[in-house]
Amino acid sequence: MKIFFGAAIQGAHNREERAAVHRLIIDAIKSCDCEVISEHTTGRDYDATAQLLEKTLGTLPPKGMERTVLIRNKMIEFIEGDIDAAVFEVSTPSLGTGIEIAHAYLRSRLGLPEIPVIALYQKDYWPNNLSTMIRGITADEVPNFVLKEYDDPNNARVFIPELLQEVLKVIALF
Repeated sequence: MKIFFGAAIQGAHNREERAAVHRLIIDAIKSCDCEVISEHTTGRDYDATAQLLEKTLGTLPPKGMERTVLIRNKMIEFIEGDIDAAVFEVSTPSLGTGIEIAHAYLRSRLGLPEIPVIALYQKDYWPNNLSTMIRGITADEVPNFVLKEYDDPNNARVFIPELLQEVLKVIALF
């Protein structure tokens, strides 16, 4: 199964801490015999993130608008491309991640096959809790969307396989 993973990479209180959480989640996804398209959210700083992006995208243009547009367009291409599911870590608010989520769950409006979309949220991580725009996605509106709250990221090896088993059942329905 091919998975798109997305998460905030700029607004975290502690970039290194969130990169480590993303690594735990991505490793748990990969342990389920899944391919994760890009692991750039595990970069602990700007340079490490750029290196991980280059591993996925190839050589990047110098810092600036051309680079920004290229990365944005490639991420959207991945989401609208040949993936089986999308997983997002949404504990840290992010406009970019929100745009990626919208592209993932609106695929059918673009004439693309629906995919399961999973949003993971660490309980009590962010002072204002989960974004209303994410919490407001209902099963009635978006039946392929799953919001999973978790307590401890170290338990990713337990909750990720359980979620992916659910996703496999959903994929069989599409």
